[in-house]
Amino acid sequence: MDELDDLLAEFKVGDYVRAKGVDTRGHAVTRVGTLLAEPKKVTAQRNGTPAKGRRLFVGLAGTDPAERSTWTTIFPDSGSVERTEEPKSGQWSNTELREFPGIRTSNHGHRMYFGGKGGKRSVEPAEPVVLASVSYVGDGRYEIRDADNGEVLLTCTLQSRIWWAPASPVPPEPQVPAPVSHPAATVKEDLGKPVHHVRTGELVGYLTHKQFTPIDKVEQ
Repeated sequence: MDELDDLLAEFKVGDYVRAKGVDTRGHAVTRVGTLLAEPKKVTAQRNGTPAKGRRLFVGLAGTDPAERSTWTTIFPDSGSVERTEEPKSGQWSNTELREFPGIRTSNHGHRMYFGGKGGKRSVEPAEPVVLASVSYVGDGRYEIRDADNGEVLLTCTLQSRIWWAPASPVPPEPQVPAPVSHPAATVKEDLGKPVHHVRTGELVGYLTHKQFTPIDKVEQ
């Protein structure tokens, strides 16, 4: 175990890595992405029996390490982790779908540029290249859809080889602040009309055609 810890000490949070190990059910899994947190000592399933190992948290930058989709556990004599080059926008990869960063069964709308089926005999992306979204549809299968019209371009598994390139995530909808309701303007004696802060609605003073009186100057 000491050798494994020495190996992991060479990595730091934020490194872009490829980690091969097992998931919580003991099934082989490969995670590619950003190292999200420090490795954790765990006892995990291995060949049907508990074994001590180190859990790595690998996924899209900003993902919560508590998400099981980022977990992979390696052991002193099984599994591996290595630094790998982070794909750049427009840089094509011909890999299994499992190597698309952040892929998981809760996927809904992760985007990529899709260049068709990959494989050893495929030497370049097919034309036309399509901006596509990836969603899990159950039973170990994923749909790659045209991001514009929703057309299904390919139904595949994590083992399917495809041409893909990174695309920007869908930007979040801008949050429009709720309008601030102001009480109806009233005149307080001879002070004038009340004036409220445009954002908070807080009373800040009174205004007449001659002067403005700040609220802290008004006798209560």
